[in-house]
Amino acid sequence: MASTAILALAAVVPIATAFVLLVGFRWSAARSMGVGWLLATVLGLTYWQMEPTWWAAVAVYGALEAVNIILIVFGAILLMNYLDISGAISTIRWHFAGISDDRRIQLLLIGLGFETIIEGVAGFGTPGALAAPLLIGLGFPPLGAAVFALFFNAPNPQFGAAGTPILGGVNAVIGDAKLAEATDPITQAQFQALVSGYTGVITGLTFVFWGVLGIFLLVYWFGDERERSLRGAARSTAPVVPFAVVLGVVAGLVQGAIAWFVGPELPSIVAGFVVFGLGLVMADRQLLVPEGTWSFPDRESWSDLWLGGLALDSITGDDPNREMPVWLAWTPYLLVGGALLLTRLPVLDLVPTLQEFYVTVPGAINDVSILGYRLWGDLLFLEYLYELDWRLEYLYLPGTMPFVPIAVLTGLLHAMDRRETVEAWRESTRQVAPAALTLVVVVSLTQIMIESGTNNASEFVGMMEALSQAVALGAGGALPFVAPWIGALGTFVTGSNTVSDILFASLQYDAAAEVGISRSIVVAIQNVGGGVGNMISVQNIAAISGVVGIAGREGDILRKTVVPTVLFALFVGTVGTVLVYVVAPGAF
Repeated sequence: MASTAILALAAVVPIATAFVLLVGFRWSAARSMGVGWLLATVLGLTYWQMEPTWWAAVAVYGALEAVNIILIVFGAILLMNYLDISGAISTIRWHFAGISDDRRIQLLLIGLGFETIIEGVAGFGTPGALAAPLLIGLGFPPLGAAVFALFFNAPNPQFGAAGTPILGGVNAVIGDAKLAEATDPITQAQFQALVSGYTGVITGLTFVFWGVLGIFLLVYWFGDERERSLRGAARSTAPVVPFAVVLGVVAGLVQGAIAWFVGPELPSIVAGFVVFGLGLVMADRQLLVPEGTWSFPDRESWSDLWLGGLALDSITGDDPNREMPVWLAWTPYLLVGGALLLTRLPVLDLVPTLQEFYVTVPGAINDVSILGYRLWGDLLFLEYLYELDWRLEYLYLPGTMPFVPIAVLTGLLHAMDRRETVEAWRESTRQVAPAALTLVVVVSLTQIMIESGTNNASEFVGMMEALSQAVALGAGGALPFVAPWIGALGTFVTGSNTVSDILFASLQYDAAAEVGISRSIVVAIQNVGGGVGNMISVQNIAAISGVVGIAGREGDILRKTVVPTVLFALFVGTVGTVLVYVVAPGAF
């Protein structure tokens, strides 16, 4: 029997190779993970000696599991394209421009309110892609717009578009079969609720100070010469602290409460709308708004670094227009939030009914294997992984209900013609294709690594289990403090909180079990860490740079965002450690 160290070294090869190709050689995620998939397959069939039929069933099952995630991504992108083409996004930008002249107030409303809404409704990089141009249109330096579009999205990807990182990431690799192996087994739904709740606790606490930290960094990095010191930045931040703290506390309380008592689909949507609405009222009535208005130095003094290499006259235009009533532009977001809220409220108990409607690919039909593996003998009958039955719950999955129907309804409400409608669908299909291929490869890769320990002639533990044992041995009781860095690493490389959870949630779960601490809290820490990594993700930074027109300045952005990334990860590790050892030491 091979040692844990040797198995872990072998198991890390597929993921490490994919990471090197992605970061070092700048291959696409699909190509990089494709190589990882091939290496996992070779290792599974040779070193782990997986039964070929079993390997094929697991690989196909993983690809099918990715379909659920892809549908959420497509629905979110489709809705966003309907809003963009119809003029709703331009109207929303126009609305922001008339709220306040104080750049600190504008940033808090957009960062804590608008970006939180967009993450909950669309996710997948959309908040930054929309917020950065909006900030430039309001007069922010291009570099600042890119940095703070990434910064303020960090506490939100943990719930993503209608809970995707938990529903499509954690659930894809931690199912009822894995949970049943515990000495105190619970269902996947119960585990999901715990991960959602503890994630909300950690991100909720983060929101309390995140707005204040954001304003401090805004002034420190982009204020005048007197403000670009710790003391100077603190002086200009202090007047807006009450406004920022109130919005942060409300955001944290709402997000945490929804995550704990309702589920992972709604925390960002509800928190974003509440904070945005409250912020608008406070700004309009001058409640806790500083007397003096803060803005950037004169544009003529902006450095090439601030401009991101752009010419000054190239960023003076692009004024948004009011193309429809403001209430009509916001209506699709309200409909999505309302539909998800009504269907997920525990008091209405609609979830079991919605989950009764599904299409399925069963493990076997009439003893013919499809996704299962069966072995017959004179006195022996074994059926492996009956739980491989795959289901698409089309009335419960956010992508198919309510994203797509409300996108179509948006076309009617906003009077889009046939050409505009076709463009929205064509553009959405084009955008989702690369993500779809990547997700299919990544989820299939992860399932092969997880199930390599089942039905193999070598009798080795699975690849993921070997990695988790190595992590547990290395981190020991410090696992809660180490866990967010692993989650951040996954997002740093892949650009997705969901993919980070697919890659590492199972590993973190097993490592927590090895150490003997709460599995649900450690997986929640992993999930929060994935959001942390969004600020330094190579793909996200490149996308934001392209959106604001400063491609080639990714290094300048990264040098800024790495500071809050480290602070956030340290905070998450500290809070997670307290939760595991002090607040809830007996949690599953």
